[in-house]
Amino acid sequence: MKLTRKRFLFNSFASGALVSLSTIRNDLYAYGAEDSALHRKDPLGYAESLGFSKPLDQILITALLAPNSHNSQPWKMKRISDSEFLLFGDGEKQLPEIDSLNRQFFHTQGTFLELAHLTADKLMFDTKITYFPKGKPSSKTFHLNSVAKFEISPKSKCVHDFLFAGVPNRRMNKSVYSGALLTNEEIDDLKMLTGPSKHKLLFLNDPKKLESILPLLDSAFAMETNRTVSNELNRKWFRVSKEDIYNKRDGLTLEGNGLSGIKLWFAKTFFVDLSKEAWHSESAKETGIQMFQNQVYSSKALVFFITEGSDEESSWIETGRDFMRLTLACAVRNIAFHTMNQSVEDYPESRVFTKQLKTILGLKAKDQIQLIARMGRSSYEYDTPRREIESFMI
Repeated sequence: MKLTRKRFLFNSFASGALVSLSTIRNDLYAYGAEDSALHRKDPLGYAESLGFSKPLDQILITALLAPNSHNSQPWKMKRISDSEFLLFGDGEKQLPEIDSLNRQFFHTQGTFLELAHLTADKLMFDTKITYFPKGKPSSKTFHLNSVAKFEISPKSKCVHDFLFAGVPNRRMNKSVYSGALLTNEEIDDLKMLTGPSKHKLLFLNDPKKLESILPLLDSAFAMETNRTVSNELNRKWFRVSKEDIYNKRDGLTLEGNGLSGIKLWFAKTFFVDLSKEAWHSESAKETGIQMFQNQVYSSKALVFFITEGSDEESSWIETGRDFMRLTLACAVRNIAFHTMNQSVEDYPESRVFTKQLKTILGLKAKDQIQLIARMGRSSYEYDTPRREIESFMI
């Protein structure tokens, strides 16, 4: 193939050959990077700075930092009193193109509930969480039936869950990881920090097993990128300019994908075009696939979230709660974490890869891989923004 100037730039960008700058210009807007960083660094102080002094409001503002697919933030909350709220799924934030059963949608409800629980614990409150108090919602009734009722009461015993300490450093780190594989000792430490899980967490750091699984994750990403409906979903959720990022305060970004410095500038200047024709072009898809390959093959361990025999909405919520706890444990130990679920989603092309993974892992027929994440070492930091609390309230 002829190596044109554009092709050279694409290949250099995708392979990470360009040298990163240590700093980039930080333009300020009404809500900007400083606000986003403060929200993550000190969410309780951030809530106070916005005028929210009631514990329940501080719990809600902190829980917005929970990980969620496409940074779609698919939550709605209804405050019942100063001690309880109802959590609803935001039906307008469903992602049926890749999540037809709303499996990941419910995972995200679980991450919110667990972070709300840990925040309440930090503020010296016990919690009571009731799933589906008026029955399970369907994809069309999320506005009618709440996912959970959340209640707080003053602690009866001075017993704490110290995972809240990981909040300031918890990020979805999609950069290229460096260093050695995670050791068995590090994995055991993460298990200890995470605490009891509702479902099975299967860690993998064996080089031969990684060698057999990472190509499947690579191929699944390529499949999803070349699948027009899912690639179009990404285009709709992609934010490029700082104005767009901090005005909409949601969605996918190059920064969130691990790019900074001159690589980020090159991408925004030469490569990222949100028009349909450019986004779905072979060269654009090829670049995205190459970037993912650099990420996935730098994995230093994998973790699989597995339900054994139970595969319904309650178990999906509980998977999300386990997910929240493990990501915070990783943050406490400065271990980078990045979910990669293209091979376990609920559409036929993805399920081909799911079957292969279950065979390699020796899972039973009824076992379900809910989530997959890679772990490793990276100093990269980017604070994805969250929308203002008022936009979530019913």
